[in-house]
Amino acid sequence: MKRVLLLLCMLLFLALPVCAAEEIGVDTDILEQALPEEAYELMPEITLDDMPDFWSGTKNLLLRALAKTNGSLQSGLRLCAILIGLLTLCAVADMSSVNKFGGAVSAAGALGICAAFVGEFNAMVTMSQNTIQTLSDYSACLLPVLATAAAMSGGMTAAAALHTGTLLFSELLLQLISKLLIPGVFFFLAVATAEAALSSDALKELREFIGWLISKSLRIMLYVFLAFLSLTGVIGGAADAIAVKTTKAAMSGMVPVVGGMISDASETILASASIIKNSIGVFGMIAVLAICILPFLKIGVQYLLLKVTAAISGTVGLKPHVTLLKNFSAAMGYLLAMCGTCSLLLLISGVCFLKVVV
Repeated sequence: MKRVLLLLCMLLFLALPVCAAEEIGVDTDILEQALPEEAYELMPEITLDDMPDFWSGTKNLLLRALAKTNGSLQSGLRLCAILIGLLTLCAVADMSSVNKFGGAVSAAGALGICAAFVGEFNAMVTMSQNTIQTLSDYSACLLPVLATAAAMSGGMTAAAALHTGTLLFSELLLQLISKLLIPGVFFFLAVATAEAALSSDALKELREFIGWLISKSLRIMLYVFLAFLSLTGVIGGAADAIAVKTTKAAMSGMVPVVGGMISDASETILASASIIKNSIGVFGMIAVLAICILPFLKIGVQYLLLKVTAAISGTVGLKPHVTLLKNFSAAMGYLLAMCGTCSLLLLISGVCFLKVVV
């Protein structure tokens, strides 16, 4: 009789309606709302519910961004034409002048080339600073959502380490660029202009040291961040895997009768959370690209055009002026590297969140 009553009670509990959340509680609307208007216009028609693969979304994003670089190309060509004209004029003046005026022609040409270049360069610097700041602001919205989704999929330790480390390194990189590297690039340009005007070997050594310092600072920051991610990925992933396996074993052994069912259900929940985490990760990485791709392309166009201009002017221009153009293209390359490093930091972090598997 007792067994019959126990069986009836169990059937009564089984007859109760089962309540489940339709969606795992991760606030994803903030990822779309936090995007700047210009980046939102570049985003392909995707949603978190209907997410394409990363490469398809990136291809659509790149095609939209390329269509908006015509203005930068035209301004770059105009600047290059002015620079070539100045170099040619200085070369003609140097050939027709007396030897004692050769230094004056070189100095005047260097100052004129710098004056023609500095306006466009200031615009590129402002664009770079705005892009880096926007990436930092967007990471403050993206990383908590990614960390929450990764933690719900079982990677609590790794998610916390990735979230904290990425925020720390992105803030350090932002401060490094704004307080040291951007002023360092302007100092690099000033020294390069003085070198071209005075033909000083001492200034050449100083200019090379400044360029070395800028490039090495970005590389070291990225290398340290990669080392941190590698360390936390190994340690955090192992700790999360052990914790999940221990919890499943405890539920299966401690809860009578239905312990195995609860353990199996937890695996289903973790799998669902992993799917959501992957969708958020792909959306976040495409959003990061949408923020940085247009400034990156505009600065990249200027960089390539200056490289071509320096190569062309080598046939007609004076050697100090040609070297100055090469240094100007190197300065534009430093801006390109700063934007690329900031975006790469977030993209690598997003990939590491996607790789959080227990």
